Amino acid sequence: MSEYTGVRREVLKDGAIKHVVIRDAGGTEQAIAAKDYISQGILPDLNELPEVSTDNEFPVAGKG
Repeated sequence: MSEYTGVRREVLKDGAIKHVVIRDAGGTEQAIAAKDYISQGILPDLNELPEVSTDNEFPVAGKG
């Protein structure tokens, strides 16, 4: 079981998932690649996360 929880997936205008935002037990958020989210078994399922549009090509550190 992962110590992280999925918060949202951020997608570009073309619908591609740019990254997934996760939160640890202390409330700190970070962005990771969707493939890493899946391989680490973080819940909820990637398809159940809310989708948020982003124009940023790269994650913004400390966002949230």
